[in-house]
Amino acid sequence: MKSDSSTRPPEGIRGKVLWPMAVVLVFLAVALLVSRRSQPAARQQVENVASSNAAASTALAALNAPRTFRPRASQTIEMEPETARQISWLFDKSLSLQLRSQAAHALGKIGTDEAMAALKNVLTNDSPRYLKAAVAEGLGQSPNPEAPGLLKELATGKDEITARGAARGLAARGDSQAVDTLGGLLFNDQTPLSVRTEAALALGDVELPGAQDLLTRAVTQIQDDDVRESVLDGLGRRPFSETEQFFRNYLNSSDVPPEAKVLAIEAVTDAEGDVAPFLSNYLNDPNPDVRAAAKQAVDTLSPSPTNASEAAAPSAR
Repeated sequence: MKSDSSTRPPEGIRGKVLWPMAVVLVFLAVALLVSRRSQPAARQQVENVASSNAAASTALAALNAPRTFRPRASQTIEMEPETARQISWLFDKSLSLQLRSQAAHALGKIGTDEAMAALKNVLTNDSPRYLKAAVAEGLGQSPNPEAPGLLKELATGKDEITARGAARGLAARGDSQAVDTLGGLLFNDQTPLSVRTEAALALGDVELPGAQDLLTRAVTQIQDDDVRESVLDGLGRRPFSETEQFFRNYLNSSDVPPEAKVLAIEAVTDAEGDVAPFLSNYLNDPNPDVRAAAKQAVDTLSPSPTNASEAAAPSAR
């Protein structure tokens, strides 16, 4: 049976239909390729304005939403949802400084490149100083390889508030590099006083023996009374089992003035461990100020007679 040629379009008409379709398909393919290649530039553009525009933070999260493309093999580009959420909170000026600081700490712990980019953005724009300090402190718990170097840079920078936050971040990091940086701040008399005292307290929170060695050396070598008080407080933050011998020698020394011994007793009062028996040894010290400080410390640590009797009495049924 012969086919009915009247039902097929003439060759000329078919060509006029297929040619425009081919052009449209080529145009769509080129547009898709350009869109994919422009993605990094778009991401950077949004990041550059995210700190000043809350809407840009939303755009950044949208830009990092899961997308799948297959130029050669299956691959997914995405920002982890919690990271996107914390970044949006970090840059949201309508939120309290406390909530934004918590977001900075969270991003420090996340430690991804996206989280680090957001934190560095805060440090380089006109964000509140205490938010920058929170960023510096949060870097102390960051697994990102950039964090240690950035912390050192912030700790030795000109902004005292940020430097103090960096000192706390170094204490949280607690490695030998952190100890070296904190020691350098403590012993440098050109370092602002507030940063030196923060460094002394931070060394008290570092478990490495080198941190305690720096503090015990600082007690005798640093003459500034405010710094020395913070050094004693730093030693008081450590377990008393580690510092008992130091405090015994210090309080028994005839070269230590009474006012310094009072500071030492106050520091011991806050130490970790049972320090009341040790402090009782100074209830009869020749100096009245030392005796008074020891008595106040013992009274603070020991339960009052009323509370003690109530604790010892059996509960009534």
